Amino acid sequence: MTGPAAAQPPRGTLLGLLSLLGGPHQRGRQFGSLGRPRQPGPVLPEGQLAGLQARLGPVLARLDAERQSWVRQTERELRLAAGGAALGGLGLGWSMGGLVTGVALMLGGAGFALLLLMGRAQGTTREAAKQAIAEALAPELIGLSPVPPGARAQRFTPERLAGWGLSRPVHTVTVDECLTGERGGFKVSIARVGMFFGNENNRTAEVGGGACFVVAEVTTPGAAEGDATVVVPQDAALAFRTAPSAGRPPAATTGDADFDARYRVHGDPSLLGPEARKAFAALEAVTRADPTCTRDVTPGTGLRPFVILRPGPVTVLTPLALFDGAFEPPPFLVALDAASLTPRFASDLLILNDHLAAAMTLTKGLFR
Repeated sequence: MTGPAAAQPPRGTLLGLLSLLGGPHQRGRQFGSLGRPRQPGPVLPEGQLAGLQARLGPVLARLDAERQSWVRQTERELRLAAGGAALGGLGLGWSMGGLVTGVALMLGGAGFALLLLMGRAQGTTREAAKQAIAEALAPELIGLSPVPPGARAQRFTPERLAGWGLSRPVHTVTVDECLTGERGGFKVSIARVGMFFGNENNRTAEVGGGACFVVAEVTTPGAAEGDATVVVPQDAALAFRTAPSAGRPPAATTGDADFDARYRVHGDPSLLGPEARKAFAALEAVTRADPTCTRDVTPGTGLRPFVILRPGPVTVLTPLALFDGAFEPPPFLVALDAASLTPRFASDLLILNDHLAAAMTLTKGLFR
């Protein structure tokens, strides 16, 4: 299998200059690749892989054509923004300290405008590629449909996450991927969600106060929400073992020594009967974040998940490596190649499907 070929930077363009100076395309603080994207995990049979690749080929050809249009438009915007910022910086600096200050602010203003717009532009092309690839592969491969980028934030608002009993107020939420559908009579969704936590007044995001999770939700149709029972892993970070300011129900034991050594139950422990406790093995089998949450480890050896139980929905939060490298199309200078992208995206979809299947196992165990 051959990888995608890197295109040459456009000559004499700001985009070409920035691509040479900026290094590998980054996705930001909570979702990024660090230049080392995760290698594909589950491998599809050759026949199925070929069918998905044939489906994805025309989609990528369309996206590549749209990228060329994006390059031309973004280049115009960068030149206008850089010119305006340079003139503004020169005028401000001249009025403050003369020519030297003016030139310094001119260069600084132009550089800042270029980097700001370049980051936004890269994010736009990345989201478009991610969404199109997921729409082409996910329905056939795992029977779910991707939620459009603009609608993801509405599903995971800070106010909704506050009802999950997390240790601190959620300041901002980043949803990198979300797929929804129905399975076995349940409404289901699976997402990669990043959270920044705020101070007690939720006014500012704490430095380093971020966490990422794979969030699986399984909901019984027609069930109403009620008081939550929160299951917290004993190996969770101290910040998550600490009760939130609103308080959690007191910790209770299930009477199962092995289970109670791994988890603390805040709420009604009677919900966790023998079959439900046994189902936690399926949840633990898909964990893959090391204790620092910065890299993947062998599935089944990572940090254990959090579980929120309500009368209707069951929510499973599995810690995710911050720089997971998942669902990552190449930057705009690299061709969108179906031969390399199909197995990588298919692998990531299958990993998400494993998380959802584990949550389904727990949901069924709750009713036995």
